[in-house]
Amino acid sequence: MGMDMLEINTPGELALWLHLVQSEVRMEQDGAGIILDYLAEHGMMLAVKNQELMVMDAGEESPEYKPYSIDDAIHDVCEWNLELIQDMEDGMKNPADQREYNQCSEAYGILKKQEEVLDGLYMQTKYEQIAEECALEVIAAALGSIPEDVREKLEAYRNGTGGQKESPKVQEEKRQEEQERQEVQQRETERGR
Repeated sequence: MGMDMLEINTPGELALWLHLVQSEVRMEQDGAGIILDYLAEHGMMLAVKNQELMVMDAGEESPEYKPYSIDDAIHDVCEWNLELIQDMEDGMKNPADQREYNQCSEAYGILKKQEEVLDGLYMQTKYEQIAEECALEVIAAALGSIPEDVREKLEAYRNGTGGQKESPKVQEEKRQEEQERQEVQQRETERGR
């Protein structure tokens, strides 16, 4: 390995590198640790060359470092985490014995905690932005415009408050407001014809 190639061996190094290159992805050491652990489990190693993130897959016939974005790393790790969660769910549904159930259940709990961290990282990637843009285009094509409540939900999701439940009374008030807004919009459209 040349002098200009620096391996990333610790969560702190990954988090620091992201900060130094002013990446849009903000990552604490716990998230960086999850990323590095999953990559290591898959025989992959990160490095930096000329401020560009690189990866080497030891499972390849002739392993060498190749360009690899932090978005791709997060995407790959999210997929692996989801696969393991599904495996543990299957293991809990049909365990050979209580010991196997307990092992799957314990691993499932750890994986779900990792999933929460990974979801926060994924929200910062280009893949999340692409998914949001596509969803908005589909909604606009289907409805002719994007309802304000959809925009509000998207903004709440982006701010990390999307999972909070509203009371049934607040939900009903919002539903009525949206219905009234749509009726006004429809009347305006009919007048314009």
